[in-house]
Amino acid sequence: MLSGPVIRLIRTQRPSAFSERHDELEELAGRAHAGDAVAIRTFITAIGPQILRVVRRVLGPGHPDVEDAAQEAAFAVLEALGRYRGEATVVHFASRVAVQTAMNVRRREAAAKRRATGDRVDLDAIADACPGPDAEADDRASAKLVRGLLATLPVAQAEALAMHCVLGFTVAEIAEISELPIETVRSRLRLAKNSLRDRARTTPALARLIEAAG
Repeated sequence: MLSGPVIRLIRTQRPSAFSERHDELEELAGRAHAGDAVAIRTFITAIGPQILRVVRRVLGPGHPDVEDAAQEAAFAVLEALGRYRGEATVVHFASRVAVQTAMNVRRREAAAKRRATGDRVDLDAIADACPGPDAEADDRASAKLVRGLLATLPVAQAEALAMHCVLGFTVAEIAEISELPIETVRSRLRLAKNSLRDRARTTPALARLIEAAG
């Protein structure tokens, strides 16, 4: 399981709704899915801050497309409500959709960069963001490093890594949100971690992150 400085950075920022089994947004989500215009506006107002928070975590707060991606994610959440069956909270469900939307933005960017650089992933450029010994700065740099590598992983592994390492969800929460067995989630995280270990051989900053993750 991945842990370390990135997780320390995130855990204090998770909304309290994540730990509540009762979900007061469930009825509102149902009415929004049914096409109730007032419910749709109320639902987006209620869930919008969390969607923006997730997109910022995945793309980085300084990313120029954060607002556009958050708007795209909000529409994606509305479209996805038909798949919501109540296994997880609405906030969890919306967070996963927001992760998927932000990851799509990352993948489009990565594809454009590969075309521009001859299909080469520029890990050194990501690693250059890692600063010196200050712990908070190291946390920020580690989060940026992980974000930059998400688009290089298979989709399922990248999604699991983003939810665990960038958003701070537990393995059990990811399993609940994704409607997957816990062992499947653990396997995806293990494969993602192994892939990062391979990259760490030539990227010192990533090697430090993997070592801290244990």
